[in-house]
Parts: sequence; structure tokens; C-alpha cells
Amino acid sequence: MSSLSEMKSFVRDLNLNLITNSTKIEIDPSKRYCDKIRWFMPNRKLIASIIEEGGVLTGSRSLRCYKVNGEHILDRRTKDWDFVVTQDIAFKICAQYNIDIIPGIDKVISIKNQRAWRHPAYSESYRVGPVDVQMIIKEELPEFQEINGIRFSSLSYVLNEKVKMIDELYLLSQNSSSVSNERKEIAKHLEDMTRLIIKFNSVNLK
Repeated sequence: MSSLSEMKSFVRDLNLNLITNSTKIEIDPSKRYCDKIRWFMPNRKLIASIIEEGGVLTGSRSLRCYKVNGEHILDRRTKDWDFVVTQDIAFKICAQYNIDIIPGIDKVISIKNQRAWRHPAYSESYRVGPVDVQMIIKEELPEFQEINGIRFSSLSYVLNEKVKMIDELYLLSQNSSSVSNERKEIAKHLEDMTRLIIKFNSVNLK
């Protein structure tokens, strides 16, 4: 993608397409997993508990599950699970798993193995490196579709949040003396969006 402004223009067109219902959108829940063997999946019990409590799967793992006109739009392997949760859900999870962090609204709790961190914003969470689970705490849950007991955030929500993330990371990189981590994160999200935009437009032409 030649520029961020160009990408935003394509995302606006894509959102308009979704609003007008001119594209067939489906969700394949099985794609939330990257591996066939899941018994040793890190924090699988925690993930199951967040789903059971009503957390909404979002981010790249949610994107993996979306199909446009019968074709998946993102195939990249994902390591973490991003969930949007309410504060009530977050309190329940923290109590159940002995996570000694107060879940504030608009904060993010990252969990890796048995360790947890709180961040002031989702765009700051990359600083601790790869994690297993992210709980993004909001006053209300975003628009979602529930399939087989799993809530998937709407495609528009995921796209708009990725654009927002890129903007925030860009601002962080401008105000940081060491920009290597920010640049890596920006590159990852830009690559996701570029692949998605190309795939979406190519299957729409068929």
C-alpha cells in the first residue's frame, strides 16, 4: 500500500460496501484456530472462560474467520487472542484467574502464561512482546455476530480499529527515540490491511 491515506480511502469504500449489503459476508468459526492440535494451546482455559462470559473476539484472529463471497480474506497465522470485554466481564475473569489488576475502562490487560500487564491503550500493549490474550476493556461491547456460542466483532469494527491502531502507533513512533518496535507493529498491521483490501476487491470482481 503506497500510503496510509490511500489505505483509509479503500477502507471507507469497503465499509460503504458492507453497509449497502452488496457483498456476501460469512464467518467460519473453525479458522479462529491456527493449529489442529489445541490441547497445549497457551491459556486455553482462560480463552474459553472469556468466550463463555461473553467476550467478543476481535483483531486479526477474528479477521481470519471472515469470508467474502465464499473466500477467506486473511490467512496470516496469529499468536494472540484479542477480546473486547466489559468491565464486569473483566472483573469476573480477573477474580477467576487471580489476575491482580484492576480493569479500568479503555485499558488493556495482556496475559502471557501466568503473567499479566495493564496498558493505558491497545496501541501500547506491544511493548511487552508477544502475549497469549488481550482483554480490551470497554463500557459497552461492539457490534458482533454470535456463532456456536462465540461472539465475533463486526468486520467494520475490526477494520476501523486496525486503522485507528496504525494512526496511534504512528504518533507513538513520532514521539519515541527508539522506533523499531513501533515500526514493526505498523508494518504488521499495514500488511494485514493491504492483503485484506487486495483480497476483498479481487473476490468482489468475480
